[in-house]
Amino acid sequence: MSELTSCNYCNLKRIKASAKKDGKKVTQLRDSTWGMGGVNVYVHHPRIVISDIPGGEDGDRSKYRVAWMMEISKSCCC
Repeated sequence: MSELTSCNYCNLKRIKASAKKDGKKVTQLRDSTWGMGGVNVYVHHPRIVISDIPGGEDGDRSKYRVAWMMEISKSCCC
């Protein structure tokens, strides 16, 4: 990992802090269908259940997707 690049753990932590400040929720789903696996990160209103939105990652839920991460470590590895 480069000194100038933050790890996915820290990126997710930053996304969660921003969402909390805005009264939103963060959901992580392993719903990527394009062949690389990983985790899609969605930021949405707390009353929305992202996994219930039809169409998968390319359907209506795509408007809530803020990031895709191949792996998310258990702690910072920057």
